[in-house]
Amino acid sequence: MKRSYASDVRRMAIGCSVAGLAGCLWAATLRAAEAPAGESVVKSNADFTVTWNAGDGTLSSLVLNGDADRMNWIEGTAGWGQVRLVAQSPGRSFQNSTAFLFKGMRQEGEWVVSSYEMEKWETLRAEVRRRVTDEALEEEYVFFNDAAWPVYFRRGDLGILATFNDSYGDAAECIVRRCHAHIWCGGENSWVHALKMGPFPTELALVLQKGDLDAYSVRRLWSESSNDRGDFELHPGAFVLKGGESKTIAWKVAAHPAGKFDEALLRLGGVKIDFRQETIFPDETFEVDVTAPDGSVRHYSRKPDRGVGEYAFEFEAGGKKAKAFGYCSPSLESLLDKRIHFIVRNQQCLDKDSPLYGAYLIYDTVDGRQYFDYRFRDFNSCRERLVMPVTIARWLCSHNDPEVRASLDLFEQYVRRECYDGRTGAVYDTIGMDPRFKRLYNAPSFSRLWFELFNLTHDPKYLDDLEKTLLGFYELGGEKFYPNGADVSSDITLLEREGRDASRLRGHLKRHVANIFANGLRYPAHEVRYEQTIVSPAVHILSRYCQLIDRREDILAQLKDHVEALRRFNGNQPDHRRHEMPIRHWDGFWFGRNRMYGDTLHQHSSFSARAFILYAAASGEKGWRERAERILRNCLCMFNPDGTATAALMLPFSTVMLGKDGEPLFPRQLGEGPDPFVNDMDLALYIAMASGLLGDFGGEPVDSTYGAVARGVKASK
Repeated sequence: MKRSYASDVRRMAIGCSVAGLAGCLWAATLRAAEAPAGESVVKSNADFTVTWNAGDGTLSSLVLNGDADRMNWIEGTAGWGQVRLVAQSPGRSFQNSTAFLFKGMRQEGEWVVSSYEMEKWETLRAEVRRRVTDEALEEEYVFFNDAAWPVYFRRGDLGILATFNDSYGDAAECIVRRCHAHIWCGGENSWVHALKMGPFPTELALVLQKGDLDAYSVRRLWSESSNDRGDFELHPGAFVLKGGESKTIAWKVAAHPAGKFDEALLRLGGVKIDFRQETIFPDETFEVDVTAPDGSVRHYSRKPDRGVGEYAFEFEAGGKKAKAFGYCSPSLESLLDKRIHFIVRNQQCLDKDSPLYGAYLIYDTVDGRQYFDYRFRDFNSCRERLVMPVTIARWLCSHNDPEVRASLDLFEQYVRRECYDGRTGAVYDTIGMDPRFKRLYNAPSFSRLWFELFNLTHDPKYLDDLEKTLLGFYELGGEKFYPNGADVSSDITLLEREGRDASRLRGHLKRHVANIFANGLRYPAHEVRYEQTIVSPAVHILSRYCQLIDRREDILAQLKDHVEALRRFNGNQPDHRRHEMPIRHWDGFWFGRNRMYGDTLHQHSSFSARAFILYAAASGEKGWRERAERILRNCLCMFNPDGTATAALMLPFSTVMLGKDGEPLFPRQLGEGPDPFVNDMDLALYIAMASGLLGDFGGEPVDSTYGAVARGVKASK
């Protein structure tokens, strides 16, 4: 008999002896067998306890037995395992999925069977069979067509809810009672890797046993805005169900020790796929290892024979077809050249009668023109749009291009006129220096601009701007803030190297670091309650402080907790859009033309790369640089060879926004592609340049000698 991995020590943590646990298991099994209609069913093994919802036959909870916080891993707006269908009907113009009607629940030996049928479609019904074994929760979803005619299912028509508890309270709640769900719908080789957002010795693996999964959608609460990743709806691929036929989707959900997902995947019959790099350059080769469930490994090599673009792979292993996706990108040098010239020629406002004259704006690839919105400030000319001139300034440090330099000079005139006060260092959130609108996230972007302009010109006025901007940031409350992009330790190093007195900034930074250290993993909420880019600044700021200002062993010790919390956001799917990409699930709404919520690949993924690079420098653990390179490479698919790009690559098949009653408020939006706005993605290119991992574009930002004055320049292509 197979035995769970759970140790006796962990089983004893729930406060009962081994004998007592056996009694609990016997009682739970007895309750399940004898449960009359209308009562919940409860079943357990040594790892977890599962509870059925008698009202609709779904699961209402899965709790790990040794968890003192009693986190429910499968909590959502609906029950785990609800089956749904987009039914074609003239009266249903929204084309949102509808739940099957629950008909009853019965016991068949060790299996609990829930029965369903589709309303007004009596020929289509489903049975969901579940049991809890020593190894896993086993589930079978069987769909029947009782008609004489065939039923055709398109991609995304049929769905099964897998309601992993991936939503966001405050950080203290998330660390112990929420999980990240890394989803891979790879056909016959599909799985979900779920792990708590904070440190915990146990994780969950869902591994497909029969059938295929082709995509997933999300159903999320409108009232929760960016704080709810949503309920996941797993979709089989398109298929035809002839009259009298049935189709089964089956999977197992099992616990495994933290960090041992690959072993659990193989143990449960999955196939493990490892790219050397998911994203390669034209002179490189895809190198892939495929491990079958029996542990045998086959190596595959493939040249990018079709040039730049995505490459789909399908491998045969362990009786399954296993999918994977790689990408061939132009070199970073080529991408930068095309992207920067596109910005200069297409995204800079050249209307001399406009207050936006000189600004870099969003570009709409549908309309083929620039876009600006004063009211919706994520579409204005400030905020994250500042990354464009920062990237350009860094590029100009190693490229002599009069056209680009003139464009940057024009931008500087705009920014000093409209949104930066050079007398005080105040940074504004929109044009006109309107004092009603200030945003702490903006000052770090300005500090990077002054930093790069100094390295480009060695003009001391930029050091004045740098110091004023940072002091203004701290005077607005920056010591309590976790800023993306700020690098105050290197700013202080530069100022002092240039003979400036940075004692005030040192005092602010010391208090800033003390605040982060005191908070530990209890990160404060910012624009959302908890996210990757609240954790990455903690890693970045503490690492840089230890590297450049004060190598404190207590900070280095705590850094391990921060970097591990950050790593947990990162996916492990065999796909260039997901592997090592941190979970981000609102960027399409805030920065995209389509205003779509749902999982994305976005430029802020690269903040994790920057944090890992700095942690490697502070700790000496070089493996984090390899992880960072993977992130930066995989971000490059956001950029097209012609210089256009996307605000967000949308990953789910579709997204539906729900009201508080769980009913859809709007028609579902279809995803699986790039948003049309060229907006808010150039940070990935800037960090790639600064890292030195993908080419030589000068030294690390701590080195103030990489600018054109000190190094000379090379001709632009």
